[in-house]
Amino acid sequence: MNHAYVFPAQGFLGFELCTALLEEGWEVTALDSGREMGDQWMEIGRNANLHWTPYDDWDRVVPSGSYVYLPCYDQEDLIKGKEGGTLMGKGEYTIRVFSHFQDPPSQNPDGADIYVPTLIGLRQPESYLFARLLKDVREEDQIRDDPTGVIYVKDAARKIISFTEKKTVLHLRGETGWSEALSFLTNAGMRQLEAPKNIRGKEVSVTASKNLESIFDEQLKEAGIKKGKNSFPYSDR
Repeated sequence: MNHAYVFPAQGFLGFELCTALLEEGWEVTALDSGREMGDQWMEIGRNANLHWTPYDDWDRVVPSGSYVYLPCYDQEDLIKGKEGGTLMGKGEYTIRVFSHFQDPPSQNPDGADIYVPTLIGLRQPESYLFARLLKDVREEDQIRDDPTGVIYVKDAARKIISFTEKKTVLHLRGETGWSEALSFLTNAGMRQLEAPKNIRGKEVSVTASKNLESIFDEQLKEAGIKKGKNSFPYSDR
C-alpha cells in the first residue's frame, strides 16, 4: 500500500489531499502543528488508513518508499520554514503545491512542483475574496486570490495526486475564469486584481465536477447563510 505524509494536513488544500489519497486507497499520515484534529475529519469517518499525528510529536521518520505532499498553498511560512525542508528531505518522492505568487527557495529534483490558481469550496479561508463575499465579511486586509482562474478544491486535489511519481513542473487551469466566478457572486464593480508575473510549468486542464452555483451553495450552507440573505449571494439581489 502506498503511504503518504501530508503537511499541513488541516489546511484548505491539505485536508482535500488527504481525502483524495484515502479515496484511492492510500495510507495517509496527516501532520499538522499546534492544532487539534478538527471536526472536519468526521466527514472521512473511521478509516484505518488515516493516522493523525501532531507535528511536534512526530518521530521524524518517513518509511522508505513513502511519498510527501507539501501544500505550501495553505501556509506561506512552509516555503521557508524548517518543517517543509525536513519533510522534503525525508521522502522518496515529494509533491509541492504553490500559488502562482509563491516563489520556492529550492529545487525539487525528486518530485513535482504544481501551481494552482484560486481554489474554491468548503472551508475556503476568509483571506480569499469569494469567502468574504459569501459570508458578507467587510475587511480591508489584502486578499490572496490569484485571478488566473478558479478550480474546485476537490478537483484540484484529485488532479494533483494523479501526477504522483512524475518529476515535472505544472500549472493547473480550470474551466472557469476568476472574473466569471466573481460576477456570479456580485454585480458590484470590483477592481481587477493584478495577475502573477510568472506562470511556471506546463499547463494542465482540470475538468469541473460541479458548477459554480453548487460549490458556492455548499459554502453558504457551511456558514449557515440562506441564499440572498446577505449583501452578495447571488447577483439577482
